Amino acid sequence: MTAPQTGIQWGISELFSKMWNRQPNEHEDGLWLFGKEEDGDCFDDEDALAWQNGQFAQSYFTDKLLHNPASRKIIDEIASNREPYVDLACGPGMGLIPSIRRIKSDIPCLAADANTMLVKEWRKWLNGTGMQAGIAFAQFSLFDIPIRDQAVHAYGGFLSLSSTRAGSKGYDAALSEILRTLAPRGRLYAIESEWIDVPTILKVFERSRLRPWNCFLEPQMTWHDRFLQSGFRILSEERYMNRLLSSEDNELGREAEKAGIGIGMQWNAYILEKP
Repeated sequence: MTAPQTGIQWGISELFSKMWNRQPNEHEDGLWLFGKEEDGDCFDDEDALAWQNGQFAQSYFTDKLLHNPASRKIIDEIASNREPYVDLACGPGMGLIPSIRRIKSDIPCLAADANTMLVKEWRKWLNGTGMQAGIAFAQFSLFDIPIRDQAVHAYGGFLSLSSTRAGSKGYDAALSEILRTLAPRGRLYAIESEWIDVPTILKVFERSRLRPWNCFLEPQMTWHDRFLQSGFRILSEERYMNRLLSSEDNELGREAEKAGIGIGMQWNAYILEKP
């Protein structure tokens, strides 16, 4: 059973419902579902069980973003601006929202993801802990954001764009939608990852006789250049971290470890502005 909305939660629902440019397929107490779920990640009942049995709690109460200077800069700015905040492709970690609310608990937040199960399970967990006040949820695709033109002042996310499907075409579609829905001088706070040495990665695929992922077969572009190409102004760009892909990450990591080849990844933290 859904917990009844408090006055605060009702106000948050009203605030974000004014942003939509069309009616959702479903709506219930601060949860809006717009469809096109195939554009996001897939999860199953085992994932939901793991989330409710500790993973959500671990994600929500972690302080790693607050102890990294690059991400802390982003969190502090979002909290100090006090604008309603929309986290894109929030995932099982719920993006930047848990860290923002540890700094400023009254910032109105909308956690969005393409996967319906994910946003419903997050809402269920927050209701169960009594901490949902101030957070609303929406399910929609980054390729078709159901928000009015120039309605959002602050977007953000942790690897939200990096995990977008459809390669460069998907990145560009998502950035176009974000730019459309941002208000003039509105900001996008993004922590994104990119590969350091694609030729080495292609060698690993060749040695393992695996088909290269589609993203490695396209012309490569840094996030810096892609943001500029999409029309953003870069206000800040700082290194968040570097690390090597591990065997626990995915099949590519396992094959690289077998071959004794290090595959580097780097994360940068950006503050971007719509001119």
